[in-house]
Amino acid sequence: MTRNKNSRKTIRREIYVVAVLFAFIFVGMIAYFCYYVQVGSRDFIYNSYNSRFSVFADDVTRGTIYTSDGHVIAKTVLDEERNETRSYPDERLFSHAVGYVGKGMSGLEAEYSFDLLKSHISLSEQINNNLTGQKSPGDSLYTTFDYDTQMAAYEGLGMFDGAVIAIEPSTGKIIAMVSKPDYDPNTIALYWDDINDESKNNSVLLNRAIAGAYPPGSTFKIITTIAYLRSNDGNSDYSYNCKGSIDIGDYTIHCSSNKSHGQEDLLKAFSNSCNSAYADIGINLDRDIFIDTAEELLFNQQLPTALSSTKKSKFTIDASSTDSLVGQTAIGQGDTTVSPLHMCMIVSAIANDGVLMEPYMADKIVSLDGDIINQTKATSYGQIMSENEASLLQEYMEAVVMDGTADSVDFGDLTVYGKTGTAEYTSNKSITHSWFVGYAQNEYGEQLAVAVIMEGAGYGSKYAAPLAAKVFNAYFK
Repeated sequence: MTRNKNSRKTIRREIYVVAVLFAFIFVGMIAYFCYYVQVGSRDFIYNSYNSRFSVFADDVTRGTIYTSDGHVIAKTVLDEERNETRSYPDERLFSHAVGYVGKGMSGLEAEYSFDLLKSHISLSEQINNNLTGQKSPGDSLYTTFDYDTQMAAYEGLGMFDGAVIAIEPSTGKIIAMVSKPDYDPNTIALYWDDINDESKNNSVLLNRAIAGAYPPGSTFKIITTIAYLRSNDGNSDYSYNCKGSIDIGDYTIHCSSNKSHGQEDLLKAFSNSCNSAYADIGINLDRDIFIDTAEELLFNQQLPTALSSTKKSKFTIDASSTDSLVGQTAIGQGDTTVSPLHMCMIVSAIANDGVLMEPYMADKIVSLDGDIINQTKATSYGQIMSENEASLLQEYMEAVVMDGTADSVDFGDLTVYGKTGTAEYTSNKSITHSWFVGYAQNEYGEQLAVAVIMEGAGYGSKYAAPLAAKVFNAYFK
């Protein structure tokens, strides 16, 4: 009798364990289903290889893409037989940002393909179109781009490879995005084999603005300055006598043209972009604070943005790094790489008193009747630097423009805060990338942040900074 009772208890215990196990599995499946509906499904639905797109395209004419000021930058045109062709009126101007449809999809065309192939005309109109064999007009996408600012960035970059990206600091709206070399999305199918010829190594399809990996040069001194403040409890007291170069072990770091800057405080070292002073700062920084500062400023991690194909910036300093590598890293050389998007995000946060807004370039989806179907809301990533740190960098970056390395650049009537950069990228130190990062503010307090890199152009103050001035003035008109 006792044996039977024990046996029944064992069976009940096993049933209970199995029931609990299945309950956990059921709850887990429900949780995953909710996550998939809210988040994960987007990756599948918006995948350019989703076969459902061809079904949508049978019933809906792909919608139009506009700039924020109403300029058409992508549309579907019909010939006399009503055959559809995707057309890009400005050809190369928005090639990397808007992307293409043809050999797969890219850019906004890929990310918002599902929206562009949905129609929100009345149900009766959709039924009538189906019965008569007509397609319904798709919804339109309004971007955050300003046409004149985009044109200024594109024309200013000229024949140089590189990138320009401009962001509204208070919202994260991307106002302009240019990458070169570029391509004409109207003819991409025709020249597809040539564009993808690896032997030419031209990387035409790479969006350098968000996926480029460049040595930051002296623009990185922004990060080193923040690390210095954190290593010294916010105290900016610093003194250094620059003699034009500094020896770190058997490695020598030179200032530009071996110029001797003499006695400098931290502000002067920053506005003069003094390599010797910043290498000295680097090797004397608390190593852990230097590493933590870089990571808190989003190095070695995915950038907080809905933009696809963004590139992680690289910061390799650790406890075993040599002083010479730390000194090089502190001035933006060494093994450090960064994307123009990342640098623009950092200066956007400086302009916004330390708060970083997540960048985006799709503003709203609008129906044929003008109804807003969906609108992107500005999203704060959070405080990536303190207000005091941002305030001090605002002062330092204004000094760069007023009496530092960018004082010869004509920015018009705007108040501008910036940092130039001249980045070595080969063993031939006479060939350098030209950088400028910063932001401008008009009399009404409106701001625009920008990052410019011109590959192999030379000094940042001579090439990238004047291009930034053109972008600022186009935006503020």
